[in-house]
Amino acid sequence: LNLMRVCSAVLVLYAGSLLPFILSFSPRVSHRRLYTSQNLFSAPPKTPTSDLDLAVTQDSIAWSHDFFECSDYSKTHSIFSAVGDYIERCTSQGVRCVKPIYAKSASDLTFTTADLENAVRADFLDAGQGTADRNKGWKMRPVGTIRGKSFEDAKLSFDEVKASLEKGTVIFNSAGAHVSETIAPATLAAQDGMGGGAAGVCCNLYVTRSGAATSAPPHTDKQDVVVIQTQGKKHWRVFSPTDPSQKPHVEAFARGKGDDDYPLHKLSEQGGELLLDVVMEKGDILYIPARFPHTTDTVEGVKGGDWSIHMTFGLDNHVWDLDYGTIRRLGLLKAGVPDSLRDPAKENKETLLEVPTFVGKINQLEPEVHEGLVSGLPRRWLR
Repeated sequence: LNLMRVCSAVLVLYAGSLLPFILSFSPRVSHRRLYTSQNLFSAPPKTPTSDLDLAVTQDSIAWSHDFFECSDYSKTHSIFSAVGDYIERCTSQGVRCVKPIYAKSASDLTFTTADLENAVRADFLDAGQGTADRNKGWKMRPVGTIRGKSFEDAKLSFDEVKASLEKGTVIFNSAGAHVSETIAPATLAAQDGMGGGAAGVCCNLYVTRSGAATSAPPHTDKQDVVVIQTQGKKHWRVFSPTDPSQKPHVEAFARGKGDDDYPLHKLSEQGGELLLDVVMEKGDILYIPARFPHTTDTVEGVKGGDWSIHMTFGLDNHVWDLDYGTIRRLGLLKAGVPDSLRDPAKENKETLLEVPTFVGKINQLEPEVHEGLVSGLPRRWLR
């Protein structure tokens, strides 16, 4: 996995003569106007209209017919084509100026409690339960226990899923690779629709009972994500990225996870501003850029309803280190230029990925420079 991540970044580096551009991100000087959280992400809490052109295209209809001999996944393909186009527009100058986007009744995907029960009974699925210990971040514990001596005995049961839902959200990671009904074809449609805008697309399935005060505590992700609500309702709040210099030893893409305490009051203390406050219903979609904190519940306006079920499609670029910070780091290492942001005693080709790029001194740079380094590479580099 680490070798693949290095290779992906090195291939991008060799795609052009990028070293002068990389060196322009020196902590001492920045030669270009970059977007900051203050002037880009700030906005009053509201339910915005979509900035995406979500009309179903003929290309998407043709793709769905070619792959599935029907048009069932043409709308999903078009949604991700629009997301890919939006990200490309926002990265055309090398620095992303993306924002979270909410669109109502944009998807026709359906995945219900009955579909989930059928999937659990039909296959050997793995699930985790999201937990948050006091003064610590979000973690996962396994759902169910391995038992018996046969495949059937050891399978996760639907009763175990229901029991876990009383304690927290149940997550089926990589469901797009395991659930052939709806989720797998939707993931294929997302990957193709992105048109090279993501090195990979992974779909996780989230299930939460109604009345949960916190279904996911505040946290950030390494992926841009597109959320599609397929049953019930869920309350989402999305914030602008917080000041990384407040906690430089924690990776900006993994706040609120593991042992990182990241409660709501710390978001405002560290510069996070509420950008979106919406209750998603079936068919609604939500785009959240990587590093934007978000939290969910099923209390406000949704108590007593069906389970909330949504698909989260992770658009994997940062997972493969396809960002300017890593390219800068590789370029300096290859050129033999000392990196003022790293510990020379620990930085070499063998230990390159032992410490994440966005930990340490890089999080103490001036906001304009930091914002440029955490930006993912433009879509054209991924084609």
